[in-house]
Amino acid sequence: MAVTAFKYRAIDETGKMRRGTVSARSEEAAFQELSGQGLSVLEIRAGGGSALLRSGERITHHEIAQLTREIHALLEANIPLSRGLFSIGEHEKNKKLRDMIVDIASMIESGEKITVAFSKYRDVFGDVYIETLRSAERSGRMAQVAEHLADMLERMVEMRQQVRRAMSYPLIVMAFVGVALSVIVVFVVPRFAKIFESNGVELPLTTRVVRALGMSITEHWWVYLLVIASVVYGMVRAWKNKRGRMVIERMLMKTPYIGKLMSAVTTARFSSVLGIGLDSGIEVIDAIEIASASTGRPVFVAECEKMCTEMRSGTSLEDVINTSRSLPSFARRLLGSGKDSAELSRAGGIIARHYDRMADHLTKNINTIVEPMITIAMAGIVLLIALAVFLPMWQMVSINK
Repeated sequence: MAVTAFKYRAIDETGKMRRGTVSARSEEAAFQELSGQGLSVLEIRAGGGSALLRSGERITHHEIAQLTREIHALLEANIPLSRGLFSIGEHEKNKKLRDMIVDIASMIESGEKITVAFSKYRDVFGDVYIETLRSAERSGRMAQVAEHLADMLERMVEMRQQVRRAMSYPLIVMAFVGVALSVIVVFVVPRFAKIFESNGVELPLTTRVVRALGMSITEHWWVYLLVIASVVYGMVRAWKNKRGRMVIERMLMKTPYIGKLMSAVTTARFSSVLGIGLDSGIEVIDAIEIASASTGRPVFVAECEKMCTEMRSGTSLEDVINTSRSLPSFARRLLGSGKDSAELSRAGGIIARHYDRMADHLTKNINTIVEPMITIAMAGIVLLIALAVFLPMWQMVSINK
């Protein structure tokens, strides 16, 4: 096999980003050579190509949580991790996940550090997961940290499932209402309007508005589709853009109920990861940075970055934590009262459990908020259509008398 030049992007042992080129006979050989140099590889591409290490693109969060739970069981039972991972891989049905597990096990068996092996699949596990493993490996507390990670991932998966279940009913109802309303506005009301006009009835404002809307949709349907597609595309682009994401996030935080739910989820995740990081031996400032990144909220991340900058300049944790606008007062008080990493870790666990329960309660009760809103909206739509049809009908009856 011919030797190929591979461009790479990696992180060295000091945490600095490294870019360069390495010659090897295969992508796997290039990865092994870079790992031997103590680098955590993020990306490898042959020549000028753009082939990222995308093993596991279809691996779900639930599968990662389950894998982490099994890793904790292996470590607790003092089973060599490489041998245990080979056993897990043999029984895995998801081919992508199986290949990833076997590859990680092979690297560990060949002498690679656990973190280096997992870092090859950073896109699957995420930065928080990898950096937490790195700290746990340094501190020798892999089993405890794996258990914490599994608990956190399982809570995240359960939260997503609860939100999907809670929103499925309202979305289905809204879809059917939308279809029914479209049929009435586009087909039913315009035909009634013609009948009324042919009988000399002067159409009221409500009927004229609804008929005009139906005719507009019929004649210029492509404009409406274009507008809807543009709005959806714009929202997706804004969500992927950091500045746009911050604007949307600020709007959502000001929305009743949704803002409270977002605050609870953010606080629970931040506190949980903070506790895990401190337990695994990460410094307080680094743990705050990693924990803030795990929330996926740009506004909160920017706030934590500012807090960390102030702490590096000598400001105490209690002073900077009290400046946070995103963390609730209960979380600020508990975190601010922590005197060392052990107390902060315990406080993080208490806060995470409290706000996990709150987020769980809010998620389960979404229907109690959404259903009355849907009922009111449907009542308004029915009233509008009824007025558009029955007002001219009453006029027609009075004329015939």
